[in-house]
Amino acid sequence: MTKKTHVAVGIAATLPIVMKCEPIAFIGLLGAVIPDWDIILGMKHRTTTHSLTALFISTIIITLLNHQVGLIWGLNYSIHLLLDSFTKMGVPLFYPFRKEYYGFKLIYTGKSEDLFICLLAIFFITCMYLY
Repeated sequence: MTKKTHVAVGIAATLPIVMKCEPIAFIGLLGAVIPDWDIILGMKHRTTTHSLTALFISTIIITLLNHQVGLIWGLNYSIHLLLDSFTKMGVPLFYPFRKEYYGFKLIYTGKSEDLFICLLAIFFITCMYLY
């Protein structure tokens, strides 16, 4: 999935929670894009940062610092992995223990299905503000 899809779906899924938490909880929205920072860090894409190990370790550490941020972070990170599991590549959930890629593998990143999911999320966010 593209970054805009991850951000839109992350906001749509966690905005109701964030609005009830303290303002710092917005930092947790970074969990929607952090797994793709593997490229910036010079790592191979969709390996360590796209695993359940990275999800659990990062969520535990952040939750120890701030419970609300940790909740939003963990939810957004999980959504990122779920969305990427729908792409043709899938995700290595058990990396580094197993290097197999798992998922539904139905969608090409950046294609019309990806854009449609992004637009649905934006529509949902808009509807939350209208009602």
